[in-house]
Amino acid sequence: MSAQQQGPSSLPTQVRHVRPALLKDYAGLIYEDDLKGYDRIGRENRFLSRALAASAVRLVTGCDHETAGRAVIDGEDDQGIDGVAVGENSRDVWLVQAKWSDSGKAKIDKGEALKFVDGLRLIDQRDFERFNERLTPHVAQLDAAMGDPRLRITLVVALMGARDLSDAVTEVLERACTEMNTLGPVLSYRVVTAADVHQQLRQDLAPDPVNVTATMSGWIRRGTPFEAWQGTVAVRDVAAWYAAYGDALYEDNVRNSLGLTRINSGIKETLLTEPENFWYFNNGITVLCDAIEPQWPGRRMPNEPVRLALDGVSVVNGAQTVTAIHEAMAQHPDQAENADVTVRAISLGTERPVYAKRVTETTNTQNDVSQRDFIALEPAQAEIREDFLLSLGKTYVYKRGEPDPAPEAGCSVVHAATALACAHRSPELAVRASEDTDLLWERGSSGAYPRLFGEVPTALRIWRSVEIRRGVGAALEVERRRLHGRAADIARRGDLLVTHLVFRHLGLEEELDEPDLHWQPTLDRLAELTATALSWLIHHVDAEYGRNSFLSNTFTDETRCKHLSKLVLEDMDRGGTVPVLPVDYRPPAKHKRKQRRPNAVPTLVSAGRLADGTPLVFQPKSSTETAAVRAWLDEDARRGRATWVNDRVKCLLWTYDGNAYSASGLVTKIWELAGYEKSPVAVQGPSRWTSDGVNTLWDLALQVLDDKNEQG
Repeated sequence: MSAQQQGPSSLPTQVRHVRPALLKDYAGLIYEDDLKGYDRIGRENRFLSRALAASAVRLVTGCDHETAGRAVIDGEDDQGIDGVAVGENSRDVWLVQAKWSDSGKAKIDKGEALKFVDGLRLIDQRDFERFNERLTPHVAQLDAAMGDPRLRITLVVALMGARDLSDAVTEVLERACTEMNTLGPVLSYRVVTAADVHQQLRQDLAPDPVNVTATMSGWIRRGTPFEAWQGTVAVRDVAAWYAAYGDALYEDNVRNSLGLTRINSGIKETLLTEPENFWYFNNGITVLCDAIEPQWPGRRMPNEPVRLALDGVSVVNGAQTVTAIHEAMAQHPDQAENADVTVRAISLGTERPVYAKRVTETTNTQNDVSQRDFIALEPAQAEIREDFLLSLGKTYVYKRGEPDPAPEAGCSVVHAATALACAHRSPELAVRASEDTDLLWERGSSGAYPRLFGEVPTALRIWRSVEIRRGVGAALEVERRRLHGRAADIARRGDLLVTHLVFRHLGLEEELDEPDLHWQPTLDRLAELTATALSWLIHHVDAEYGRNSFLSNTFTDETRCKHLSKLVLEDMDRGGTVPVLPVDYRPPAKHKRKQRRPNAVPTLVSAGRLADGTPLVFQPKSSTETAAVRAWLDEDARRGRATWVNDRVKCLLWTYDGNAYSASGLVTKIWELAGYEKSPVAVQGPSRWTSDGVNTLWDLALQVLDDKNEQG
């Protein structure tokens, strides 16, 4: 049975990850001309067996993919040997036999083991002519190895399955070892399993270790229970860390640098204007590492500086400080390099997996860290990120400060949690997400986080849930423009409840994990289902609670939403006639109401609508404006990005130069630098900056006013 024919229950995670990786990594590197006569499934499975042999060669020799691909000789006249490798010293030889299984239960039988050993005998006798031409490039090395008195041969059995060999197979291999090892240990055998290949794949994706140095003065050292050093370090050393490794410095942190926020801007300002006071004003940096090696430039004395070589580094507290130091040194190095910063380095050694999370949590609870930040320490989130990459080839980000991937390239944990909340059997989690996504990170028996991620969802389930959430969201935007007044407000306030209703009506609880589910027809139905769910929801909100009821009370009340959900789903499931909405719920045919013009920025600041540091993206309003500025913006991604500051005038910190601007002032600045000669005389800046790609600052201000009008 092929992978395409199996459901998720019979397709192990290791197979789901390894299968696409082998097909991609060895495409064009392994001989496959003899597979052209097979159908797609047959060809693919035979190729996977060869790719597994290559992967085993990589695992035992440490070679690259191309070399491993050339080691595969599987096919006619392979004499029971699928792969051959000879060490650079010409005394180590590995012979591989590989068995692929889409079910993850590959086995080797006694007959295959006997054929494997017979192939070994032919090589031992230098009877190379019996093999196919793919052995030819290895013959010279094999010939030399067979004559080396230090010869060591390893029979490698590579199985997409468990390590267990049958007694009969073990007996064949042991008998061969006994026969060849009469004069010394020449022959041994090794089993490479699905777990081994999967681990190799994970190691391929693991980041390179971060190794840095720091010259520390005024230091103190602790030796137990862990080696730790604390002292003063010049900021130029810290800037060099970031220049070399960037955000890789924060691998164990609860979040990456949050970019340009008011706090970070203040750190940088101190470095540039008062470098001599920076040490006094800053809390410092905490670093975890695997090992610390002290080196003494001068005398080995307590009052002398020490140079520390830190291996396997992660900055677990002070990410914002490190980033601000890097920015300041890049802007004015002569000024900033006069500053020092406190650094604490802790070497956890082999205890790092146990203590790293505790140290990270405790050092960060002293600062402005949200519950969302601490999920970065959850193994489940790293597992999901890996599953996204290996199963889907997409990006999943879960640390605050990491930029969201493009919509087609992946999603963030916020997108994932929101979509999973909507997909949940009960609407209560969608209600919480609608009120505030921070409620999705709550722990405990009634918390949302363990209900969403306790049993780790697959990347496929998350991604499909996100696609449904996005599809319903886009359809709701279309519907909202067709509606007026209260109905349009229900479309906005009830967006996550409508998404929940669409999920429940689709009834895809089991199918979301099914890899061979024909998915596009589901996506094609979303617009129609969204319109139907919304119409029924509007009807029942009015029927149950009255046309003058406060919508804010309804869509934040879990009991009301459960009741509405039950009513709407009953009507959707029975296929009843969709209710016709009242005439006044449709936009007037004439005299379109003039849009109110709020003072957008003060409105948003007063309402606390956006948090400091919220990323914003410049969004031109017309094709003429886009044509004038797009090339200039594309030259540097920072030019079209800013972060929000809750200031009533200069609300934007421009990522490009780190300076603060008003929303309209920054648009004018961009026009000027881009050479937009025919720009308008006046500009409405808030309508050109968006935090989510849909709603601009102007839209958000209108929403705030709508909320106030309803409550008043």
